[in-house]
Amino acid sequence: MDEIPTLKVTHKPVEYTPDEGVDKTDVIRFVRSEPVGLAFFRRLETLVHLHHEEERERQFHADPNVVQKWLKEDEMKGKKADNTQSEEADTANRYQSSKKKKFVKLTEEDLEEDWYDVLKVEQGDSATVEQLRAAYRRRCLETHPDKQPNHSDELFKKVQKAFDILGDPEIRQSYDCSRPFDETIPGETVEEKEFFNVFAPVFERNKKWSKDATLPSLGDDSLPISDVYRFYDRWNTYQSWRDFSQVADLEEIQEDMPREEKRYYMRENERVLNQYRKEEKERIRSLIERARKNDPRIRRHREEEEAKRKQEVAEREAFRNKLLSEQMMKEREKEEQEKARKDEERRKVMELKNAIRGAEEAVVNFFRAHKLLEEGASQKYFTTIVQSANIRWLYSKVSDPEEAKSIEEKITSAATTRAPCPGSAAGTDGYPDTLEENDAVPAVIAFNQLVQAKERDGGFTRYGEPVKKKPVEKEKKPVVAAPKAPTAEWTEEDLSRLQKATAKFPPGTTDRWAKITALLKNRFTEEEALAKVNELQSALSNAAAAAPATPPVEEWTVKQQKQLEQGLRELKDYKEKDKFQKIAKMVDGKTAKECFDRFKFLCSVNKKGK
Repeated sequence: MDEIPTLKVTHKPVEYTPDEGVDKTDVIRFVRSEPVGLAFFRRLETLVHLHHEEERERQFHADPNVVQKWLKEDEMKGKKADNTQSEEADTANRYQSSKKKKFVKLTEEDLEEDWYDVLKVEQGDSATVEQLRAAYRRRCLETHPDKQPNHSDELFKKVQKAFDILGDPEIRQSYDCSRPFDETIPGETVEEKEFFNVFAPVFERNKKWSKDATLPSLGDDSLPISDVYRFYDRWNTYQSWRDFSQVADLEEIQEDMPREEKRYYMRENERVLNQYRKEEKERIRSLIERARKNDPRIRRHREEEEAKRKQEVAEREAFRNKLLSEQMMKEREKEEQEKARKDEERRKVMELKNAIRGAEEAVVNFFRAHKLLEEGASQKYFTTIVQSANIRWLYSKVSDPEEAKSIEEKITSAATTRAPCPGSAAGTDGYPDTLEENDAVPAVIAFNQLVQAKERDGGFTRYGEPVKKKPVEKEKKPVVAAPKAPTAEWTEEDLSRLQKATAKFPPGTTDRWAKITALLKNRFTEEEALAKVNELQSALSNAAAAAPATPPVEEWTVKQQKQLEQGLRELKDYKEKDKFQKIAKMVDGKTAKECFDRFKFLCSVNKKGK
């Protein structure tokens, strides 16, 4: 092995001096230059790639499991790229094949000959390349001129030509596509029993043109419905590799043609071929639609689904009707219970009324039996007789059967004979004068007392007038003795200042009286100011006590009360200010103010009663 030369100590390095006269144009000529736009986009692509890598690294540190997600995304992108590349490859192959078709144009004699039969291939057009080669070698041995009686090479040449056509994939494809083929499809309507016999051979016949060699067959009537729908879904993606270049009338493209002319003829040829491909695609689509329309399996499945749907609708309707019937039953039961409750309440009310009416009739019969009852509309009090109107009024105010029974017992237990009424003068206790002034019936007196007690409880007499109450004397507040008169006299100005000072400094203010005397300019002492205030308050209290009390609401007769009520009913929707002036015109002997005061009084009594 040679040693690496080294610089010895005695050696001196040779300094390089560049030649200033060297021409650098040849070097610059080989430097690669790019357009500014292309360089910008390449730089941008690099930056985007780096940013993507940084983002992935950041996501990986945050969640290591994100790698599986990246793998799936890359796999999907790879599939899309493969599909794009395959489409581009198909387009390129189609373009290349269209360019080469001019070299494989078969003659009519070539198309009329069955070259598969020449090679004795049993598989026909479905034979593989290996099967064709094996058949070719066998036929070469059989047809060799040395083995012929007359040493004829005609059959041997025919075998050679058959392999030249079938051995080349492009020529074979053109030959297979140009052979006679039954393109007919069944009609729109096919009988159910003939469906499989009619459509199955058609699908098998057209399966040979499919790029997907694994397309399923039509099957039979026992095929599961999921496989049936899968069959039609697969055939909907049908893509044909059939070549129509031998069938279509294409322009021959020569090599010496100008480029623009070549492109023009290529576009025309492609347009013609696309028309054939479109017709082929439409034929397959019609075949699939007609088969789906007449397929008894799909029709039977649809009928089952429709029956199932109708059954579900019927079940839902039955369930809804059941709920409605239950709801109606509950409502009916509720109505019956409510009706029973109201009937029970009505029965109890009737029992209560009957009990009260029975007690009332017992009292009426009691007084009638003892000849103490006077029939009529009068409601006056008497000591020896009872008015029937008073009995009706008394029991109209009773709502408890026990109370009605108690009233009956109190009345019926009292004596019914006349007796002198000691200590009673004529006209006392509200009773009018009678012929026998000192006679009274205890049962009648007891009845009158019950009526008066009921009037006091209700606040109104049986005439509809308020019950008069005895005035209660007010207790007089003790008057604080006024101190001796101050030496200084109080002027009106001093009294005005005192009033303002007491209002400015209310009770509870710190040093109140000192501040008040300061506002009085210290003309009076604190004791004098306090004494003057007490004197003024005492005078006001005495004046209020001496003033007459507010007169009560004037007494109203039954007729005036009814006239007031009638006026209020007629003018209940009247909202003007002169409402009570109009009402006063309807009431005899009453002013608008008296009517208004009576109205307020009745409202207050009504509120207290509630």
